[in-house]
Amino acid sequence: MAGLDEIWRRAEVTRRLDVLSGFVAMCVAGDDDARLRLTRVATDADEALSTSPPDLVAASGYLDELVRWAETEWADHPYRPVELRPDEADRQTRDYAKDLRHAALPVHVRDEMGRIELALEVRFLALCRQPELDCRIRQDIFYVAGRAAMALDLGYLEAAEREIRRMEQVGSERSGNPAHQLSPARTGSHPGANRHN
Repeated sequence: MAGLDEIWRRAEVTRRLDVLSGFVAMCVAGDDDARLRLTRVATDADEALSTSPPDLVAASGYLDELVRWAETEWADHPYRPVELRPDEADRQTRDYAKDLRHAALPVHVRDEMGRIELALEVRFLALCRQPELDCRIRQDIFYVAGRAAMALDLGYLEAAEREIRRMEQVGSERSGNPAHQLSPARTGSHPGANRHN
């Protein structure tokens, strides 16, 4: 299976190709020659990304061609895509990477991920509905739920289930209980770091 770094880089290129090719397609709708050029670039980029392993250098070259085309022909267009803020770019790339990784997993693993994802959502919502929880505990619940979701995105199923149990433990505490100390864990390792092989 492809490594996470490769999946992330492929997702980043794919995301930008999708956005730019959509913009160019809108701009060249009435130009047959330009539409043929776009089709060629998009097809070549898709073929580069579909090889095993993906040819990210070639795909990035096709992306650069689209970037130059858009900057040359439609520099002042109000809807010309510009690079997103880093946090928003990462969020969108993460969605692409999640889809790519899931597609590469065996069916039984995807089914198990779906089960854990549903359990996370149900238990998270149940905890959030408890009116007696104070703001600090709610923040900790959100934090641990985020770690569980991240572990799921990366395919670390045991780590995700461990974080769900931890989230439930946090939610069972009350603000007056001195045993509730989550803050050291916020500086801990990645949720998948201690997973079993």
